[in-house]
Amino acid sequence: MISAVIFDLDGLLADTEKLHQSAYQTVLSELGIELSGEEYEHHWIRCGKGIDAFIAQRNLAVDPSFVRREKARLYEKLVFSGVEPMPGAPELLSSLQGKKLMGLATSSYPKDAYAVLNALAFVDFFSCVATKSNVERIKPYPDIFLYVANEMNTLPEHCLVLEDAEKGVLAADSAGMKSIAVPNRHTMNNDFSKAALVVSSLQKVNCGLINQL
Repeated sequence: MISAVIFDLDGLLADTEKLHQSAYQTVLSELGIELSGEEYEHHWIRCGKGIDAFIAQRNLAVDPSFVRREKARLYEKLVFSGVEPMPGAPELLSSLQGKKLMGLATSSYPKDAYAVLNALAFVDFFSCVATKSNVERIKPYPDIFLYVANEMNTLPEHCLVLEDAEKGVLAADSAGMKSIAVPNRHTMNNDFSKAALVVSSLQKVNCGLINQL
């Protein structure tokens, strides 16, 4: 029986991948470096790598801490200018409240994550919020999902993960958890073969469907 649901944030609950991409593209462009949408989708969303790996792979003479700092500043502005929930996200969270434990596991930095959660008034739905600061290894490693399960005092086999990207589904599988994949426009071509179910939107997910898993 599924007693806990663990949500991803970017691209799953919040339409923020376009904001992350835009912020990185702006900062890198000012340094004379081009970042295409396809590169961002593969490197950051599908593979779960960060700016350090991007700079290393291209052998760029750029300080990654500078890029991260400037990107974070721009991203915060974009979030406060109007971040939007993904379709069905507010309704699903409200419908599960009091019926399932809910946790959040995101590879984002804490400041970025809480800016979004507070802007969308989502933070109070979760009994545990975990970010990349809570674990040594982020998705596709299982660490963050296992951390959330432990914090909620729930066995991994009693947890269901909702994810939009391949790296998250792989992390859930490695953690011994079932997952539902909810692809978005950035992740339609990801491999979701490890997911128990693939749906087109969070609007297709409800407590009854979760209990069937």
